[in-house]
Amino acid sequence: MNELVNVNINKVQESVVIVNNDKPLFEKQDYQTIEGKPKYFELDEHGRSSGAIAMLSIDTIPLVTKKKITYPSPSGWKTYFENKRLFEKCHIIAYSLSARLAQTNNIFIGTRNLNRSSMKKIENEIGEYIKDNLVKILYRVTIKYKGKDQIPIGILIEAQAINDKFSICRFCYNVQEGVKFQYSDGKIIKDSRIWSKILEKGSKITKVANKKKSKVNENYIINTKTKKFHLLDKNCSKLDNVLPQNIQETTAKQKDLLDAGLKRCKECI
Repeated sequence: MNELVNVNINKVQESVVIVNNDKPLFEKQDYQTIEGKPKYFELDEHGRSSGAIAMLSIDTIPLVTKKKITYPSPSGWKTYFENKRLFEKCHIIAYSLSARLAQTNNIFIGTRNLNRSSMKKIENEIGEYIKDNLVKILYRVTIKYKGKDQIPIGILIEAQAINDKFSICRFCYNVQEGVKFQYSDGKIIKDSRIWSKILEKGSKITKVANKKKSKVNENYIINTKTKKFHLLDKNCSKLDNVLPQNIQETTAKQKDLLDAGLKRCKECI
């Protein structure tokens, strides 16, 4: 693993590298991870997120995917990142796999390429396998940094289906085609993207539009067994004895949830 982390990042040929013949490095105790209860690792000595592990299943796949999530800022995040169309606040355990809203321990700084291409392809592959085969999958993402750098050099993604041969062990480099930047603070050294200025302008427009839309969204908890939704901040008593695998979180309009066939909880809404 050290050779992957300590590589000259400017000489990386492939953004995703298969590790250990695509076989994960889980230990016996990792398989005790509770379905529906992702474990986010503690922030490291530099305040950076370090990884997470979860037991995924068809019950952790979100019922409602139309959402507006507010992302907390990870260590090292700078406001100007949002206008560069280069860095993003990335989930460690994707919402599409765990149906859990963002929190600091589950967010790190990644490039658009890492978040929307490398990670997304693997997450989709795992999600589709769960839906097609109805299996549980142990899933872990470990963030890898160089020294005190605020931006990781890459992430290791591992997955193993329970009682099934499906497995993944891949290292995804935190790189962006056409851009060179400092991993210590995100300073751009070279940006040869043709559309970078146009994208930056579009980002400002999108940000304003999203800000307006966010006012009509609220945080909800979905009980996938009863198909009812509850306000997240109300601590509804109807959720007291619900199993973790039957709990999903989302940020959406009530109309989105009702259109998905869900019902309001009459006690908290």
